[in-house]
Amino acid sequence: MKQRIVSLIVIFIALALVGCATQAQAQSAAQQTATVQRGNLTATLSAAGTAAAQAQVTLAFQTSGQIKAINVKAGDQVKTGQVLAQLDSTALEMAVAKAQVALETSKVKLQQTKEGPTAAEVQSAKASLASAQAAYQAALNKYNLSDAQLAVARAQVDKVSATVQRAQLAYNWEANNWLDADPTQSSQKTALDDAQSAYDQAVLSYNQTAAGINDSSLQSAAAQVASAQYALDKLLNTPTPEDVASAEAQVKQDEASLQQAQGQLAQASIVAPFDGTLADVYAQVGQQAGTSTEIVALADLSRLNLAVTLAEVDMPKVKAGQPAEITFDAEPSQVFTGTVTEIDLVGTTTSGVVNYAATISIDHPTDTLRSGMNASVSIIVQQRENVLLVPNRAVRSVGKTKTVTVVNGGQSSAASVTLGLSGDTQTEVVDGLHEGDVVVINQTTTTSGSTR
Repeated sequence: MKQRIVSLIVIFIALALVGCATQAQAQSAAQQTATVQRGNLTATLSAAGTAAAQAQVTLAFQTSGQIKAINVKAGDQVKTGQVLAQLDSTALEMAVAKAQVALETSKVKLQQTKEGPTAAEVQSAKASLASAQAAYQAALNKYNLSDAQLAVARAQVDKVSATVQRAQLAYNWEANNWLDADPTQSSQKTALDDAQSAYDQAVLSYNQTAAGINDSSLQSAAAQVASAQYALDKLLNTPTPEDVASAEAQVKQDEASLQQAQGQLAQASIVAPFDGTLADVYAQVGQQAGTSTEIVALADLSRLNLAVTLAEVDMPKVKAGQPAEITFDAEPSQVFTGTVTEIDLVGTTTSGVVNYAATISIDHPTDTLRSGMNASVSIIVQQRENVLLVPNRAVRSVGKTKTVTVVNGGQSSAASVTLGLSGDTQTEVVDGLHEGDVVVINQTTTTSGSTR
């Protein structure tokens, strides 16, 4: 009896061992494991956006008029500075021509002023004076009038005229002397002013003397002499610094007038501000156009941007300069690359949700891409190289502690780990595991019944 009991106990123990082994095998079969290994990890952030040309403008004329020519059509490739459309500019072209003539004339006059009077002009002025003096003498002789008074007055005029000429020559020399910073404050200037005043007084005295003679012909002849003398004196004393300054000012004024006319003519043409593609043409030849009339639209399709919207929680992760991968709905099989170039500082609130706009520059866009196309984008926010990696499914949270189940020699045990960057499927392990460790990534177990 005792032997039978011992036999039953042995059989029971054997069956229990077989049952435990079977259950352990079933649990082991249900577990999925992975080996901790080194590799590169990329963390991305997904967003959606719409493509837009980096440079896109609608162009209009800067003045009003009738459209004379539209030199392009939609789809044309144009270069910077190319004339796209023109107004009838006949009147503006005439204004430019007149301004050019005026400028050339003032330049010639400036040169002549600097050179002074020609010998022919001086000779002509002297001849005019001699003729006036002869006419006056003839008138005086005709009426047998005594010219003693006039002779004295005339002599005084001649005397002070000579003084004026000498003073003018002295002042001109001083004005051209680079050592004198301000010739108008010199003693020569004072002497010239005094001489001129004396001359004016002598002429006045002479004219008063002549006026005392009751004969209009003689008075007229005397006035002609004075006028001819003044003209000759002025000619001999030119150019003055004031004459040159006045001529130079006229040249500058005419240059400004020409630039203004040329600018107004340029406003009658629309030129391409950059290389690009004519997106659309809104006007036609013969149409009246104003400064607000849209004529053409130009876009640089060789440089496309992607305008995306980022959630508030994603803002700390995204920075300018981060790379991105882009897939367009129109070309789902091709992946384009890009770079984050701009992130708005101020968000937009919609129904209590704050979003931020960001811009991604698309690298090497193809001809098939168009402004307005929708796309999905993955922004690469962080990257790690040669780090320990475990599948995300292997990580468990126990409060604030992160754990994984390590399998070693058929035995499973929990290990606390310190994690780093997380990607879509894998996570960086900073501490707690070693390369080659085997971890459980599926805790599901299946319990097999055993026969007792």
